[in-house]
Amino acid sequence: MLAKLINRLRNGYMVYHLGVSFKEVRFCAKVLNILWKENLIKGYTKTNEGIVTVFLRYHDGSPICTRLVIISRPRDRIYLSVLDIARLSDDFGVLILSTPKGIMAHEQCICKGVGGEVLAYAA
Repeated sequence: MLAKLINRLRNGYMVYHLGVSFKEVRFCAKVLNILWKENLIKGYTKTNEGIVTVFLRYHDGSPICTRLVIISRPRDRIYLSVLDIARLSDDFGVLILSTPKGIMAHEQCICKGVGGEVLAYAA
């Protein structure tokens, strides 16, 4: 489900669409909120029928988000502790993690002192 979301966003950026639409899945709103707070997308809207439209962000004709990658997969999950996340947190992009306290960006994980499974990377 997260893979479909990331693939739709990546494909939309590759062909310079202003927005992409898809059916809402379980935690897509949380992932989209993280991307919005990090200024990688302009925003998103939900309709009553369960359709989410994401508005993509560009700067001088080139996409802001140049890299969207799924890190953990069902066959090989990647877990990081708070110390590992703190070591990786040098200005490189945004890690989206699933923690016991919910889905959050790597900076929030460091502030709250929790580690978790690395879901995706965006830059």
